[in-house]
Amino acid sequence: MKRRQFLVSGAIFSAFLSMRPARLLAGWNSTIFQQSSLDAAFLNALGTKNLVRSNEITIVAPPVASDSAAVPVEIHSSLTCDQLFLFVEKNLTPLVFKCDLHGSMQSFFSLNIKMREGSALYAVVRENGKYFMTSVQVEVMAQAC
Repeated sequence: MKRRQFLVSGAIFSAFLSMRPARLLAGWNSTIFQQSSLDAAFLNALGTKNLVRSNEITIVAPPVASDSAAVPVEIHSSLTCDQLFLFVEKNLTPLVFKCDLHGSMQSFFSLNIKMREGSALYAVVRENGKYFMTSVQVEVMAQAC
């Protein structure tokens, strides 16, 4: 009897998932995550190339990464920002991370990124409609397949 209940429950759940798959999956913004140059990625994601350099944003990344498949990167900002972006200059898709911050969320993120080759990393934050950025150079010793 339990097997029959399990199969009926699974069938009902599968029918539910097939009716509304778009609402259950995250949206994908293909215009900002596409192959382009760094300037085009700034325009697609931010709508501008006019970025103000700021000392209130910090990127913590190794100057020389041993493997390009998992480069550890931390982004810290003392600005009260509502969006945070990470760009890698020489990647095929320069925008590698975008996050919308809500309320009193801290603007600190730690993630591992894949880099095509050694290049500059750009952290961009938006505060009150203005974009602020900082950059750091990371060299890669061994490239990932």
